[in-house]
Order: sequence, then C-alpha cells, then structure tokens
Amino acid sequence: MSPKIKLEINSQKSLEDLPNEKITVSLGKNKPQPQAILQDKSNDPDIPNNDRKTIKPVVLDQQLFKQFKNDSFRKVDLHGCTVDDAHQKVLSYLTNHSKKKNLLHIVITGLGNKSNGDEFFTGKIRKQFPLWLETEPFQKIVKSYSSCKIKHGGLGAFYVKLRN
Repeated sequence: MSPKIKLEINSQKSLEDLPNEKITVSLGKNKPQPQAILQDKSNDPDIPNNDRKTIKPVVLDQQLFKQFKNDSFRKVDLHGCTVDDAHQKVLSYLTNHSKKKNLLHIVITGLGNKSNGDEFFTGKIRKQFPLWLETEPFQKIVKSYSSCKIKHGGLGAFYVKLRN
C-alpha cells in the first residue's frame, strides 16, 4: 500500500509560474495549524487611529540561531518549576526584559524524562512553551522563537526574540 500525497496550492497560478515558491509536503496525519488570535480594530470608529493595533502571531524562525552567535543574550532556566510556575516566571521575565530593550533570550525548559514507553522528551514545560506563545500576553512581547542548537541547550531550550 503506497501513501497518498495531497498537494494544495493557494494560488491561481500554475506550478510552472511559481518556480521560487516554498512548497510544504505533509505526510501522515493532518495536524491542525495553530491559529493566532488577531484583534482587528481598524474599522471601529470609537477607537483613535493610534490605538488600532493588531496582535501579530509569534513566528517560528528556523534562522533565529544566527543572531545568537555573539553571546549578547540572556537566559532564564525553568528547571524545577511546575508548569504554572514556569508560565508565570517566563512571562514576567520576558515582560521585564522587553521594557529594558533586551531582545535576545534563551528559555531553558529541559527535556523531561528521557523516555516514557515509545515517547521521547516528555517534558511538560517543553511541550507547553510553544502553546504559551500563541496567547495574547506573549504575542504582545515575543516576535519569534525556535529550538536551540546543541551548544545553547539543544531541544531542551528555545531561542526567543522580543519585539522592539
């Protein structure tokens, strides 16, 4: 039995007309894409123009590690925290540093237990961190994130870049 591949193109052009477009192929189960909560107040006449802002989603940036080469970043370690404590700690940490204009940070979540049956890296905080970034308080201050390279903590840590 061979797997079926479904290709969806969100454009009116043919493949030949899109030589430099990014193509994503997903195999296996369909995963729902995380949806950012956007608040569009641009048509509300009661709100002045300078207060009409949309909350931009936090971007997963696989090239973010390049900005962390010169060691001008700060770290927060969430080892030993409960999930709720870690959430509060990282939110207050990032909020404080966004006010100080420190943009580059590493959030160390840890990997959790190394294996649980056939599942590896079972860390609860590690699994929750990307979901926290989809919430409004984090979307206001975080611009992008990605998993760290080995020298900065590997899969047990995340690079985070704050908004200006």
